[in-house]
Amino acid sequence: MIAIDDRSMVKAVLAGEREIYRRLVEKYQGMVFAAIARITGSRPEVEDLAQETFWQAYRSLSCFRGEARFSTWLLKIAVNKAIDFHRRRRDEKKRLEGYARQLECGPRPDGAPEGIILAKEEQERLHGFLSRLPGHYRYVLKRHYLDGLTYREMSREAGVPLKTIETRLYRARKALRALWIGEEEYVQFESRRA
Repeated sequence: MIAIDDRSMVKAVLAGEREIYRRLVEKYQGMVFAAIARITGSRPEVEDLAQETFWQAYRSLSCFRGEARFSTWLLKIAVNKAIDFHRRRRDEKKRLEGYARQLECGPRPDGAPEGIILAKEEQERLHGFLSRLPGHYRYVLKRHYLDGLTYREMSREAGVPLKTIETRLYRARKALRALWIGEEEYVQFESRRA
């Protein structure tokens, strides 16, 4: 096999030789995985974020101008993906912990009637979303956020590997966020139509 440089490979992919992109992925996957893991920690999300990085790079290949090395450009995409994930996860964790506190405490009797009604609606909405998730996702969300179990405790209780619990919790949060955001977008869309 003749070794060709990254720019030539990019040009070949853009010219329609898509199978060459696999060589770029193989060449840089270790670097991308390492960069993402440094930011997010060793988690099952690293693989998902790496796939997202390579997919975005592929879709944006025509934007690669060659002013920097391909590896630098790709690394920037990977780092941005990891930072965005880290921020989303932190915000999501705060939001889910807030929901868990609401579910535990319920609306306060000393609050204004509007506050009590809104808190009750939020609880019902969260329970509705949870009921729409697959059972194994519902289990990890409830046991972790409501019951306070650690990943290891859930792993032992469910009889599955620790990595499985990590993956399920990641995907459960992602699914819950999609349901929540989807409803918000629907409500905004409906209010514009009215």
